[in-house]
Amino acid sequence: MKNENFVQIPNKMFTNTNNDEKLVYVKLLQSQMIGYLDKDNRTTTTTIPTLVALLGWSKGKYSNKKVVKALNGLKEKDYINFESTQDVFTVQINKWNDKEEHIVSVDWKQSGVKFSGHTQIKYSVIDNLLEGKDFTLYSYAEYRTLKNHQYRICYEEWGLVLEMTSRNAFNVVNSSEVIIKVTNGYDSDTKRQETNSYLTFDSFEDIKEVSLKPTYKDKSKSVVEEEPEQESVEQEQEQELYEDESVEEEDDFYDFEEEELSLKAEAKKPVLEANIKPSKAIKQKDNKVVDIHTKQAKIDSKDLLNQIKGNTIEANTFRKMQREDKRVTTLDESKQIQDFDVPMSISMFKVIETTDSAYIRDCGAKKLKNKKWKDKFGAELDEEIHKYKESEHKTKFMSKFLYKTITEYYEDGGECVISSDKLYDYVHNRMVYSDDEYTYFTPTNMVPHLKCIKVTEKY
Repeated sequence: MKNENFVQIPNKMFTNTNNDEKLVYVKLLQSQMIGYLDKDNRTTTTTIPTLVALLGWSKGKYSNKKVVKALNGLKEKDYINFESTQDVFTVQINKWNDKEEHIVSVDWKQSGVKFSGHTQIKYSVIDNLLEGKDFTLYSYAEYRTLKNHQYRICYEEWGLVLEMTSRNAFNVVNSSEVIIKVTNGYDSDTKRQETNSYLTFDSFEDIKEVSLKPTYKDKSKSVVEEEPEQESVEQEQEQELYEDESVEEEDDFYDFEEEELSLKAEAKKPVLEANIKPSKAIKQKDNKVVDIHTKQAKIDSKDLLNQIKGNTIEANTFRKMQREDKRVTTLDESKQIQDFDVPMSISMFKVIETTDSAYIRDCGAKKLKNKKWKDKFGAELDEEIHKYKESEHKTKFMSKFLYKTITEYYEDGGECVISSDKLYDYVHNRMVYSDDEYTYFTPTNMVPHLKCIKVTEKY
């Protein structure tokens, strides 16, 4: 996080706030007044519509009510304080004790789950975390990313912080693009697939390094529940532990006498989940069983991580553009506006030129000014713009003659009615000239035998 701005959220928020409350809290932190160095007196002045806009939510009473509900929830839980939410109001962001510990009792872990300290969230990622439960997913994965060992998160624990059942948490976690699941192989002792660890989409840490970190296990008997219902094939391949493999912060390891160090990590090979269709097919080779699904999933982890990161940002950028201008209807169209490796169509150029969205205008302007992009695609767009402007000019010219009759008169006394399209060709190629657009003459020898062209009312 060097040279990056960030906000800090107290980790106890994972125990008693919902996703909306966390988002509103973060946006209040982002907008706090400069100059308040005393953490006891951090304040910000805001309005409900301002917070709705900062959150990227649709304007209206529903979003206003969601913000007010979140503000009141944060106030009741003593994270903030304010007198009223009417018009422009001032919010005080209360100081919190970074060393305070909160232990939540759960029925699937004897020692409970402990929350303490804080998590830093970079400004550069926050706008990518405004959809669904993305903020909670990202920030919790960031909180549980440890330097010296893995932190495995079972679906029961995800359910705890997402305030939902483990079955629903399974669906939310596995459909998210802001966190990346690292499966850690098959445990021969338990005869089960290991519980997953997770990385955030913007992490560049090598997946193999994550898997080779030691894991702390609880020796006590844990409650193992079935996975959420899936197709029978997926049930075999996607079996995850709801065992008590959760681990507290590194400094707190020795507080738990029942835990031990598992040294099996170095014998395992990590698998980065890549939305590859599971298969029951298994090969037998050299007396070793090879799971084809696992083999397929073992692809270059760094490349895939970067790809997932890009796709996540692109998807969030598309959603933001779509909210601000309904003419951006597909992911490809949003990439035409902001991706330097993609050509731009004339339709998206027109969106950039005419949109009310400052965000879309800025993205488009940066792309159009980029030298690398101009060298590769600039000439193609310039040609399209030229054709478009010519077509627009032609349409405007021809519309003037919609209810007119255009007649050619020849030197020999003959005459012929022509279309406005043919008259445009004459004018565009400078074969005729006129002072009033009702009578056209031709320079000598430009159009043989033509005396003039006259425009008259059709009716």
